[in-house]
Amino acid sequence: MPEMRVTHRQIEAFRALMLCESMTEAAHLLSVTQPAVSKIISQLEQELGLALFNRRQGKLSPTDNAFILYAEVKQSYAGLERVMRAARRIKNRTGGNLRLTVFPSLATGFIVQVVRRIYASGNDLQLTLQAHSSEEVPDLVASGLYDLGFATTPVYSARVHVGPVLSIPSFCILPPHHRLEKRSEISVLDLEGERFIATAEGTSSRLRTDALFTSMNIARNVLIEARWSLTISDLVQADLGCSIVDGFTAFAFAKRGGIVRPIKERLDFTFVSVMRQTSTISNALKQFNEAFDLEFDAFRTCLLNGEFARP
Repeated sequence: MPEMRVTHRQIEAFRALMLCESMTEAAHLLSVTQPAVSKIISQLEQELGLALFNRRQGKLSPTDNAFILYAEVKQSYAGLERVMRAARRIKNRTGGNLRLTVFPSLATGFIVQVVRRIYASGNDLQLTLQAHSSEEVPDLVASGLYDLGFATTPVYSARVHVGPVLSIPSFCILPPHHRLEKRSEISVLDLEGERFIATAEGTSSRLRTDALFTSMNIARNVLIEARWSLTISDLVQADLGCSIVDGFTAFAFAKRGGIVRPIKERLDFTFVSVMRQTSTISNALKQFNEAFDLEFDAFRTCLLNGEFARP
């Protein structure tokens, strides 16, 4: 059986004809004459031994064979287009691939603004973003599943490089029509005996909050414990109690119409970035870090000013 000698030009003409559904339009797309396209398609059919088009009254209609072949051609061209996009990103130094994992409250809105800043500059970064618990983040990064991670402190792992400690203030969030709603700020003293929704036992946020209440000899009425800050804010909004949360969660809660007030006593929420020990700083990572630093500085200033949390 003789070997098929299908050329790239023949496949290109076939693809153009399937896309345009017109010999004239296909010829225009390929910058050739209509008879040239017709000849190329005929040669392709002869080479394959398949009828790809029915010809009736000067019109062409694809056969079942044509649709089957076109499905394979589309996959091939999709792969080629991905290669070309990657080449353009390398040439322009505006892209690359970045796999990112963050603790859940960082993904409530802040990280979206970082990503928006990156793409607003015309970047072509290919980004994978997933939220995982802070306990999981270092191991996921160390295993190579992610290039960069963010986890709440403390982080104890010799397998990752830990960045500088970053901090934002914590805030009190209140249910609708709460008795403390009119206060410009709330002291821990004000929360004595209040129904309270706490983060889960053993988390760094819970330990810090417990330490603050203990240091002031204040007892809370902890009715509910929840693992994730988004769940806590939903419970507060449902009038099941008040809580103290990190600035990322508080800001997102305020955007949804929730009541947020600064805490009189200082309670910082701290976190760090983590990378593999052997990782090199890629161009994509540099661009992300630059956008993150700019967005974080602006966000932290907003939190410290407390404008979004005023009654």
